[in-house]
Amino acid sequence: MTVTPLILGTGRAGHAIAKSLACLKVLHPGLGLEMPVWLERDASLAHERKKYEKPLLCIANPHGLHAATIRDAARSGFPAILCEKPACVNLDELHQLRDVKTPTAILHVYRQTWGLQTLRHMLMEGEFGTVIAIEGRYWQASTAERALTQEKGARTWKDDISLAGAYDVYLDIATHWVDAVSFLFGHAPTQVRGWRSFINSDSPHRDSHVQLMLQYPNAGRAMGSISKTIHGATNHFEVNVLGSQRSATWTFERPDEIFIGEGRDRRVLTRKDTRLGSGNPPHHGMGWLEGYIEITGNLIRRVFHGETRSYPELQETLKNLQPMLQAEWFS
Repeated sequence: MTVTPLILGTGRAGHAIAKSLACLKVLHPGLGLEMPVWLERDASLAHERKKYEKPLLCIANPHGLHAATIRDAARSGFPAILCEKPACVNLDELHQLRDVKTPTAILHVYRQTWGLQTLRHMLMEGEFGTVIAIEGRYWQASTAERALTQEKGARTWKDDISLAGAYDVYLDIATHWVDAVSFLFGHAPTQVRGWRSFINSDSPHRDSHVQLMLQYPNAGRAMGSISKTIHGATNHFEVNVLGSQRSATWTFERPDEIFIGEGRDRRVLTRKDTRLGSGNPPHHGMGWLEGYIEITGNLIRRVFHGETRSYPELQETLKNLQPMLQAEWFS
């Protein structure tokens, strides 16, 4: 049995999916992956579905087209769908996706890392005592760089609300941070409040910096700073679990280490095995591409090989998106 991936979208996300498929083909030949087929932007999904016995549709087109493409693929009979985040950009689209039954994985890649998997295990075992809050940041510098190099006149699809939705930082990368925190709490947020800055933004609707306060069941609280306009930032993704008995800090830049605080003491928990995360050996990871590989592989294993595998599922991610799209914004 062979699986034929069809990739819709030729930007960074599409190429990241292609790279993950290439890695899976080498590392796990038993999955039966064929070389991916790149679809034209206006391709008929119903027509493409009929060409292949076991197709996997990989959606990497602009954010504002994700929901319609997922629904089109489900109607066309695709057995499995892989989609970049976010799954949708407004509440109308969210409600339309509620009825999608086709197995659909959303590429929220950070939850697949050893660090977040380990923190979730520690939380479930009660190792932090009473959790005070989860706090952190996701900082990038792309908007800051463009502001200095005066590239603001260069228009992209993200400047078009019909293609990107009415946000930038909030739905583009804050969704990753919210997904990670929700994964740790084991619940979707019940309320989202926040503040947005548009300083250095490329278009009036494109928020460049976001501060979030999230409420979770059982008195869970989270605070996050998410930005694309922090000068000097790389891809700084950080999570701090603050508990009555100990605290922990994990950063994407040091993925195989968790810093544990107890009283005034601090120690490093270092990854030593492949039990959690993507399965790659410690200190031999592939950055954010690991999450692409793990989610794509698990979707293929579950749908086409009948294995019990987990990945960020569409209906789960919609539970995170609904309170985000109903957020209360402070001026």
